[in-house]
Amino acid sequence: MENSLITVSKPLTKTLYNLSSRWGFAYSERQHQRDLSLNVTNLEQEVSRLTVANTKLKEAGAENNKLRQYLNFLVPAKYKYLMTNIISQPALLGAGDAENDLILDKGSKDGLRLGLAVINEDGIIVGKITELKDRTARACLITNYNCELAATVQNQTRTIGLTDGSLGLTIKMSFIPQSEKINVGDTVITSGLGGNIPRGLVIGKVIQVDNKSNEIWQELNIEPLINLDNLTIVTVVWP
Repeated sequence: MENSLITVSKPLTKTLYNLSSRWGFAYSERQHQRDLSLNVTNLEQEVSRLTVANTKLKEAGAENNKLRQYLNFLVPAKYKYLMTNIISQPALLGAGDAENDLILDKGSKDGLRLGLAVINEDGIIVGKITELKDRTARACLITNYNCELAATVQNQTRTIGLTDGSLGLTIKMSFIPQSEKINVGDTVITSGLGGNIPRGLVIGKVIQVDNKSNEIWQELNIEPLINLDNLTIVTVVWP
């Protein structure tokens, strides 16, 4: 009888064992998948955290490099200066017909005055202060219409004139006598005759000379040496 029971129950026992093994394997597989999913989520969160930390480090490094460049220029020049952050550039934000001006986070209560020069980290003039509030200021860019600067061409005769923005892209220099010899590639700098703006700040390079013989004056087309849309930190300087 015992042998008969064993013979009869053996297939059933085998079936139950197989079912139990498959159920156990399926449970282990589901648990493994849950563990993997949790690990993936944790790794994604860690990647996000490290990305943010790395971005902050890159920004801090870029800012420190700019500050070092400013100091390398400002200390030997012995200018009075105030570093500022650009908090808005309305034209880049699509603000209708807004001029491509800079809004700075310093104002009259920080010591700024109208007409002061605004430079980048290399000492290149990018604009001047045109409007003041207690803690903010507006600066026109040198490519803006009516952003006038007293200028000098670094040629043999040190030609002087007045620069003004042209269509927000380049700079024109006017009121230059036809007798003055100026070449494409000549550098144009501030003349220091404007009062608040130091002499010798680079404005740009001459890319075109318009000296028609039937005109009293000749006119220069000047290209800035930098991209004025990429500014983040600027410095206001005065003699």
